[in-house]
Amino acid sequence: MTDSNIVLKGKLSFLNLAELIQLLGGSGSTGILTLSSTHAKGPGYIYMVDGNPIDAAYQDKNGREIFNDFFGWLDAEFEFSEEKILHRKTIQKNRMELILDGLRMLDDDLIDKLGHAHTPAKKSKIDLKDDAGIPIIKGPLVDYLYVLDEDEFSEGQEIVVQEKYGNWLWVILEGTVEVFRTLPEGRVTISKLSEGGFIGSIGSLKEKTYVRSATVKALTRVQLGVLDYHQILNEFSRMSECFQEVLFSIENRLIQVTTECTKAQFKKIKIFPDMGDFKQLKTSEIADDKILRITAGKAVVVKPANKQFIQLCRLKSGDFIGDIPFLTTSHEPYSAQVFISGDFESEKIDLIDLKEEYNDLSLTLKNMILHTSTCLAVTSGRLIDILKNSKSKQ
Repeated sequence: MTDSNIVLKGKLSFLNLAELIQLLGGSGSTGILTLSSTHAKGPGYIYMVDGNPIDAAYQDKNGREIFNDFFGWLDAEFEFSEEKILHRKTIQKNRMELILDGLRMLDDDLIDKLGHAHTPAKKSKIDLKDDAGIPIIKGPLVDYLYVLDEDEFSEGQEIVVQEKYGNWLWVILEGTVEVFRTLPEGRVTISKLSEGGFIGSIGSLKEKTYVRSATVKALTRVQLGVLDYHQILNEFSRMSECFQEVLFSIENRLIQVTTECTKAQFKKIKIFPDMGDFKQLKTSEIADDKILRITAGKAVVVKPANKQFIQLCRLKSGDFIGDIPFLTTSHEPYSAQVFISGDFESEKIDLIDLKEEYNDLSLTLKNMILHTSTCLAVTSGRLIDILKNSKSKQ
């Protein structure tokens, strides 16, 4: 590493590790993140490829456990150098899952804290929870290039309403909103969104009469940036059909997981003792540069728990299976399993062309995709938390 390769320097007391990795991940960075602390016996290293950590090292140890330990380096300084990485991959999960796990372990005091932050403890922008355990999701820095105007909503005002039509897209400039789903049994708060988060859906770019899947209500006075829908739509229409279908498939998962999350609050979620005639698909055997597009049959994405299977979502023809690192998808192969029907058929899709398309997108569209993936990861975790809380109360 040479000084000429260093593109970012700072202190984790100002920009914590979760935010830093998200920043590097959002730009698809490849290189070495070096951490230095006066309380450590030498530097620590995180090796990143296309925005995802693939290994971490400190002294003579490396891997996932070391990566988690770095979340406790509260007052470390960092340098990121862009360079080619030929390091062996020891960390399998994508960055969003790693960030969420690291923050939870830090909150639960499962990670030793090294040093003290020089400024008052600053919460992360990624997976905070309020006193009721509801996640608060912030987005990346706002890209004002696509912001046409501003809207203001007062506390308690509904911005979008479940089952109502609407194609407006906003980015939150200031304030906090609540996202909730309603069933006949009642309503369930799924998450809260704050600065940098998006209100509106990629799915609205597909249908002129798009139906909102949840209600969003202002919890404080909220300032929203009105996004240039037609400019985003024009950019979206230039994508390949395959890339569009991938994004719709990710959003389809989010909608289903949100529904399951709501059902779990009323103990109506599907938990299977076994998967019957469905057989497990070994997604770990799919090449790193490939995903599967379902052409026939069905698939079920499940979370194993206590020798049972919790349904996250169901996939059908046109949906995709597999890990897409640059989109930080967060289910299979490391956080969930996929089971397929007997008539299941699929075709392999190369990720190289999709990655090139993604790299050419505007920052706003990249941020929208990142927001959808973040919500998918956080909502999946929220579902598990609801089930744990429900079991503990029994």
